[in-house]
Amino acid sequence: MSYVHVIGTGGTIASRAAAGGSVVADSTEQVLANLGVSTDVTTEDVLQINSFHLTFGDLLTIYHAVHAACARPEVAGVVLTHGTDTMEETAFFLSLLHDSEKPVILTGAQRAADLPNTDGPENLRQAVEAAASAAMRDAGVVIGFESEFHAARHTRKRHTLATSSFSGGTLVAHCYDNVLFRLATAATYPLLEAPAATFSELNIPVIDAAPGTNADLFYAALDSGADGLVLQGVGAGNAPPVFTEAVHAAVAADVQVVLSTRVPAGPVAAIYGNGGGVTLLEAGALGAGQLNTYQARVLLAVLLAQVQPATTLRDAFEAQTR
Repeated sequence: MSYVHVIGTGGTIASRAAAGGSVVADSTEQVLANLGVSTDVTTEDVLQINSFHLTFGDLLTIYHAVHAACARPEVAGVVLTHGTDTMEETAFFLSLLHDSEKPVILTGAQRAADLPNTDGPENLRQAVEAAASAAMRDAGVVIGFESEFHAARHTRKRHTLATSSFSGGTLVAHCYDNVLFRLATAATYPLLEAPAATFSELNIPVIDAAPGTNADLFYAALDSGADGLVLQGVGAGNAPPVFTEAVHAAVAADVQVVLSTRVPAGPVAAIYGNGGGVTLLEAGALGAGQLNTYQARVLLAVLLAQVQPATTLRDAFEAQTR
């Protein structure tokens, strides 16, 4: 008999009011209580935290739990309950490594479990039913929220409070009137090997290049031993000219720099010189393509933890951002 395995990490879906603000309080079994799903379910708690507490080490813990569940023949699919704040990073991380035809669906809530209008139970019910459905085979890693299932890559949280809070990735399926409709299969990219334990210790700051900023924080990150850097530019990946020499300095020190953009949609592109994308990419920065800043940061971390030569890392990074 097949079943869906639900892995809990905490988040708003498991949170209740407390002095000083909502905190994670419920186990995954409690979250699932009285859900009324039509498939058999097993549960596992690997973390009980809000997702703004997550570390790279926690991402590894989550991956190992998901990978082990998918390896069990009787598991039809996996649901991961997770806080919405950093769900896009965890989903993308898992998608880089996911090598099973079984779906992995991340879901959660924008409203705590003890609120009368909490959205968690319905999101979770739909995620469990979708994970059990043959229609979701080979769907990969998706984020399921408000009746929509988006592929992990490019999906991001688009609103701080609204319950329909995720968009951007391929819309793989939707669920209306308790019927699941498979719509698409997301583009595939080369699978990466699970990172070594050194992944947990990586320090990869994000430096913002906005009007009026200088490169002081960039150099400070280099001086403090950053393993890599993400430079979040404006437009198609542009920054004040002072960052060009900063990128040169990082590359000379064998520190990889990724150039991303703060714009919600569209790729990093080499269009402008004098500090623009042309200059920064010629200085040695890696272009994030259409990955957002924080998914690009996760990709860089995975590749750095595989201890590859710079040329091999560059090729692997570019293969993920085409």
